[in-house]
Amino acid sequence: MTRANIINGGLGSRRLATARLALRWIEPGDAHALAQYGGDPLIRQKTETIPEPYDEAIAREWIAQSQALRLKGSAFRFTVSDRVSGDFIGVCALAMIEDEEAAAELGYWLGRPFWDQGYGREAVTALIAFGRDVLKLKTIQAIVYAENTASVAVLGKLNFTESEYELINVPERGGKRLVRRFTLLLDKSCADDDQSSAGTSPEIPLSKAKVA
Repeated sequence: MTRANIINGGLGSRRLATARLALRWIEPGDAHALAQYGGDPLIRQKTETIPEPYDEAIAREWIAQSQALRLKGSAFRFTVSDRVSGDFIGVCALAMIEDEEAAAELGYWLGRPFWDQGYGREAVTALIAFGRDVLKLKTIQAIVYAENTASVAVLGKLNFTESEYELINVPERGGKRLVRRFTLLLDKSCADDDQSSAGTSPEIPLSKAKVA
């Protein structure tokens, strides 16, 4: 069974849940919040992929692309929301790396009002558990702009290992940017025993997800 069949079959209608957050598939109703928060110039400067300008029409195109990529099993993009209220907080994603076995690249951003509250670490922890337990990944990689010390700290606390600094060309962000590359090796033996009940639950509880 392919990753796409697993995701769109057994997990199609469920959320990933942490203590405070719910991660669910990106959907058309997220377009306004994506444009509102993703259009923030400071957020855009911390990412490589948010275009300028970023309006609701462009957000809807990105949402449609997200659904197509998920159906192919190429990338899995989530809305990060408040678990109780459902309010939008940000997005996170795993994109499969084609030329490497069982490997994906992690990305995320949070709206500026939600910084410095531990949401980034909580969302990334859930995404790691999803990659390990559902996608059966062996490694997760991440690339962070060198000046983005908050994301560097999140990855460090979750046992990512830094491999190198590198200059990459990002014309949309002013030319060459210094980035830091990180890798997490996943140990399948660390899967949380709580995951055994996920098959009958409307949520997949990940608040105790372990990271190797």
